[in-house]
Amino acid sequence: MIAKELINSIIPVVSTRDDLPKLILLMDDYRINHLPLVDNRTFRGFISREMLYNEGLPDLNIINAYPLATSNCFVYEDQHFYEIVAVMANYNSEMVAVLNQNDVFQGVITSNEIFEAFSRTVAVQSPGGIIMISIKKIDYSLAEITRLIESDGGKILGCFLTDDPYDSAKMQLTLKLDRKEVSHMVATLERFNYKIIGLFQEEKIISNEKERLDILMKYLNI
Repeated sequence: MIAKELINSIIPVVSTRDDLPKLILLMDDYRINHLPLVDNRTFRGFISREMLYNEGLPDLNIINAYPLATSNCFVYEDQHFYEIVAVMANYNSEMVAVLNQNDVFQGVITSNEIFEAFSRTVAVQSPGGIIMISIKKIDYSLAEITRLIESDGGKILGCFLTDDPYDSAKMQLTLKLDRKEVSHMVATLERFNYKIIGLFQEEKIISNEKERLDILMKYLNI
């Protein structure tokens, strides 16, 4: 999935010629907290509801005097899904602008498109178990872990890494497998000294570190 495939064609754009009541009305009508500011098809940044209310922004024309903090909250239309998520997370924004290779504004991608795109992936749609592993960064080898999983007849449908919030030398690896029952694969991993911190199978969650699973679910709900 790339950016141009995820553009939301409904979200309106505003310019410095628009007045504040119009912006507030648009945010209320579309139930959003950000609007892209575009002048002559050039993306200037996002106007937030917080700016309108908390900062008491008197006139959009004052934006001409300084760049918005979100002026770089954009991706190019051929960038990958993962890069879109990274930019959106870095700016803590509910949307990201999309530009073509000539820096011309094409539209925006909202968090709804991100969630829907993620939900359509094979890793989400296909039934199977989920294993969470805590591992030292220096010891990480996906090839080795894949070999162990496949030696038990399983396949990895998807995986992602997150930093361990409690130990900078470690990270957490989450694996989605093609089998609903994965206890024998867990046993194999543990036999090779992999620390299992969470397990999801047969519609039950088994975890000896629930707070870490909560962090995962919060991540997936970006």
